[in-house]
Amino acid sequence: MASRPKTLMIALAVILLSHSLVWHLQGSLNWAIAALSTLCCFSLQIAVNMANDYFDGLSGIDNEHRLGPPRALQSGLISAKALLTGLIIMTLIAAGSGFALVLHGGWIFLALGLLSLLGVFGYSYGRHSIANLALGEIAVFFYFGWLGVLGCFYLQTFELPLELLFPASELGALIAAVMLVNNMRDRTTDEDHGKLTLVVRLGAGKARLFYWLLLATPFVLTVFDPYASGWVFGSIPLALWLFVMIGQRIGKDLNQQLAETSFMVLLWAALYSLGLLL
Repeated sequence: MASRPKTLMIALAVILLSHSLVWHLQGSLNWAIAALSTLCCFSLQIAVNMANDYFDGLSGIDNEHRLGPPRALQSGLISAKALLTGLIIMTLIAAGSGFALVLHGGWIFLALGLLSLLGVFGYSYGRHSIANLALGEIAVFFYFGWLGVLGCFYLQTFELPLELLFPASELGALIAAVMLVNNMRDRTTDEDHGKLTLVVRLGAGKARLFYWLLLATPFVLTVFDPYASGWVFGSIPLALWLFVMIGQRIGKDLNQQLAETSFMVLLWAALYSLGLLL
């Protein structure tokens, strides 16, 4: 539960998109590097999920008034010590696989790896956390969109075409929408405990407008994206559904919006990748 398996669709989307781009442009993959990239990406996401569970549980942000699914620590299903142990193990797995990627890709990846670990522990910890500075959506856009997609691509090709910023930004915008919905659901408890997320600062109305903007971004950028095909427009029905439902759902109903937005990320990445492979 602490690893939040449903959210791992995001890491899967990053891996699927980046390696489909490699296959499309290069015609082959280094499967060992692909496996290491996948392990590193998944373990980093699990680590940040555990860190969020741990720090929000200790601070009292996750409590009986929480509207989202029960958290492992807050529910008493696991001790703080055991959760911290799990967090350390996942961080070590990420660091180990990441160091192997450093040896392959060069020392720039050491800096990127340290930056990723900073994101794991810096998202929820302390008064000056990434979330408390209203930078959560920007952080996931950068980490999962740019760093995830571009980093995996470079490790395979040792090239970085500027045009890759289009698909990386398109995916990053959708992942930022997932984070935004999560914070919309938790707005009241976050505000009560002084966790000043972007949603707390914007308010519900402006946050909803920002959500619409994030959902629309991939389809607008597709017009300029040299790698995109018409396949991605197969996700428009779900996008329209999300557009409508975000205006009708509040409270616990946003859990369904969160699940559907996460699926939107994976669906879009799958359709984009299908267009590349075909």
